[in-house]
Amino acid sequence: MPPKKEIDLKNLDLTHIYTPEEIEYINNHLKTRINFENGRLLPIPQSPIANEAVVHEISRQLGNWNVETGQNGIVTTSQGGYNFSVKGQRKIRAPHIAFIPENIYNSLSKNQLLTLFGQPFTPIFVTEVVNVSKEAILNEVDIRFKNDYFATGTSVKLGWLIDPRNHMIWTYEKDDDENVTRQKRKWEDLDGGNILPGFTLDIEFVEKIISQKYDEDELLIEESKENEDQESEQQTSEKDLGLI
Repeated sequence: MPPKKEIDLKNLDLTHIYTPEEIEYINNHLKTRINFENGRLLPIPQSPIANEAVVHEISRQLGNWNVETGQNGIVTTSQGGYNFSVKGQRKIRAPHIAFIPENIYNSLSKNQLLTLFGQPFTPIFVTEVVNVSKEAILNEVDIRFKNDYFATGTSVKLGWLIDPRNHMIWTYEKDDDENVTRQKRKWEDLDGGNILPGFTLDIEFVEKIISQKYDEDELLIEESKENEDQESEQQTSEKDLGLI
């Protein structure tokens, strides 16, 4: 059913709350599918190439394990969207790396496989690769793990938060009573435990990707950029006030 009000597809509003009919109309008329949460458009940020290289390396190792051990599951990366709408609110999330076992994948309907609608389903394992040099970033990602990935009703049992730049790792696990625990780990090989039996992430290969890439010079460049942004904002404010 078409929406009651005509929608300008060339100038979609990120702040507008779209109705289900409008969302369907938008997705039917665009060449690419748009993600929504609570009726609002979800912008997809680009990732630095070094982060994507780490994501690829982790997914490569996971994919090799999947084939070599006959798991026959599915490994997805940053564009693989899952419907985490377990509490009534529509939430589409695309973890940097995720794994769903063969039995779950084979049980999915065509609607679940080929669209972002249908009955919600979630992976059993997720990983995020994030630079958490600021406490606010860690808190934001931690909320995503606990409130989305590990929300009551999802299938996620194991999660890894990996910060290759700062050599930090956190693991998330959910027990049979739906309790979630977070543990900070050493920068070393990670064991998949009972969720990914026989899988061990070889951190040395991740290390090779980031080795000698994150030095003090880069940190100084970033600090300079932040200072430039702050100065620019200050100058803009002063100009608006007629001070310059």
